[in-house]
Amino acid sequence: MSRVIIVNGSPRKNGVDSGIAAVISAEFSAKGHSVETVDICSLTIGGCRGCMSCRKTGRCVQDDDMQSVIDRMRASDMIVLMSPIYFAAETGQTKTFIDRLTSAFSGDRPMGKARVSSVLLTCADPKGGERYGAALDRLRDVMGYLKVDDHDGGCIIGGLTPETVRDSPAVREYIDGLASKL
Repeated sequence: MSRVIIVNGSPRKNGVDSGIAAVISAEFSAKGHSVETVDICSLTIGGCRGCMSCRKTGRCVQDDDMQSVIDRMRASDMIVLMSPIYFAAETGQTKTFIDRLTSAFSGDRPMGKARVSSVLLTCADPKGGERYGAALDRLRDVMGYLKVDDHDGGCIIGGLTPETVRDSPAVREYIDGLASKL
């Protein structure tokens, strides 16, 4: 079956993003897929230094957790990037993660065997999809730079609480869309 990696950029261990990741993981695992959730806020990932050494070597000079995450992304069939929206953008931790993906931008297939990618942003605002489209567009572009063949366009889900994730029609629709690509 397929291997899925969920990169969660929320610092809240029991927040909405963690709840959605848990639902995706449970449902996909039950269908025989291998699912790994990486909570980047619990890892040591330093900010990009802009040294561009990675352009020569294909690896960052920093010895932290980032290269391991890139390697696991490259070994996956599907990459799901998740982040709550804080002040009209992804979390700072997610931005740092994205900046560090610079070391992966090499070759014809920077993300190895990954064939499907998706971006999911969450926010407290029920109209977040109308208000934060620019954030989604930017992250969708990042996934495009990684040259993953099938990018679903992403989604912004607003107005959820950790208690309402499982019963949300928007979450159900998002998960069903992902499942159809595996």
